[in-house]
Order: sequence, then C-alpha cells, then structure tokens
Amino acid sequence: MAETLFERRSAAEEHYQRGLELKRKGFFLEAEQEFRQSMETDPAFFDPLLELLIEQEEEGIAEDLRTSQLLRRADQKYKLGVALLKHNRPEKAVRHLNEACALESDNAKYLCALAQALAASGRKEEAMEKLRIAAGVRGGSNPQENSARAHYLLGKMHLKEGHVNRARRRLLMAYALNPEAEEVIVLLKKVGVGPLRRWLMSSRIKKRKGRTRQMKNMTNSRGEREDEGVLEEE
Repeated sequence: MAETLFERRSAAEEHYQRGLELKRKGFFLEAEQEFRQSMETDPAFFDPLLELLIEQEEEGIAEDLRTSQLLRRADQKYKLGVALLKHNRPEKAVRHLNEACALESDNAKYLCALAQALAASGRKEEAMEKLRIAAGVRGGSNPQENSARAHYLLGKMHLKEGHVNRARRRLLMAYALNPEAEEVIVLLKKVGVGPLRRWLMSSRIKKRKGRTRQMKNMTNSRGEREDEGVLEEE
C-alpha cells in the first residue's frame, strides 16, 4: 500500500528532528545521514536540505547537492539567505537573497531581508536603497506588513545615525501601515511620539495617501478618455 503524503512528511519530519538533535550533540556525520534520509523520504521537505546547505556554505562546498539546481524557487533562496544571516554569514546571505530578489523583484519581504544582510556586511547605503524600494512595492505575501517593516528598518537606521526627524517620519509611516507592530511603538516612544500623536499623524498620512491615490485614478481616467477621443477622431 502506497504511503500518503502526510505519512511521508511525518516520517521525513522524524528523521529531520533526529538530525537536529544529533547536530546539537556534535554528531555531525550522523546528523547529515538523518537529513539525507529525510530528503529521500520526502523530497519536497525543504528544512533538511536547508541544514545541509548551511553546513556546505560554511565549509565552501556544495557540489554534491548541486545548489543552483536545487534552489530553483525564490522562497528557498530566501530561506537559505535568512538562515545564513542568522548563522552570522551575511556576505553569503547577500548572494542568495540577491538571487531571490532577482526572481521576485517586487517582494518586500525578500528586499527587507537583503537589506538586513547588506547592513550586516557594512553596506549601509545599499541597504537603505533596498529598504526604500521595499517600502513602495506590493508583491509577495503580506505586502502591507512587509512595507511597514521596511519603513521601520529605515527609521531604525536613521535613528542610529542621529537623524531623529527622518526616523520619526519613517516610523510613523510604519505605524500607519501596521499599528499592531510593537517594535514600531517602542521606537516611536523613544523619539517622543505618544499615543495621541501617533493616532493624529498616522491619520494624516493615511489621508495624504488617499488623496494621492485619488489623483492617480483621476489622471488615469483622464488619459483613458483622451485615448478614446483620439480613436473616435481616427
């Protein structure tokens, strides 16, 4: 009787968890065997592959897993980049996150992660440029939340450099997009913005954005009417 997808994933998860436990205890070869067994049981399960790739990136080898062929999807490149960043390998993280962004250039989450890797590599100007782009794009999952995060990260960087007014503006934009983000509220308090001012300023930002969208819609509608007039004359 053929195994179901659920049964394969459950078995793969067991091998993966055993591998993690062996890795924590320092039994790296045995851990690698468990990760490989997990991959063979369910090739669609990415987590054990991620563990192997991290180890190979750190050792500078990736031939046997043919990394570029296996990491076809942008989200896999993103996950590997984030994992490398957590393992204090920002330069290597930049490479994979750049590839993820090349595949999905309008994904705010990927751009934010790339910016963090660039900043950790000492490339602050490039990081800020990526965050400015991330703040304005609407692709990927939860685009508004990730756009808010881009504003937050920019605000945090401005504050670190002593640019309080710039930081305040970015943090208020982040708050307007995601008022539930605790990390944004904490920094807003730090720059002297209390609850009442947060509400007033975020309302103004929302109104301004609403007017901007309305103007764009009016411009588009006017352009469409002009095009129709030209077609009628022809």
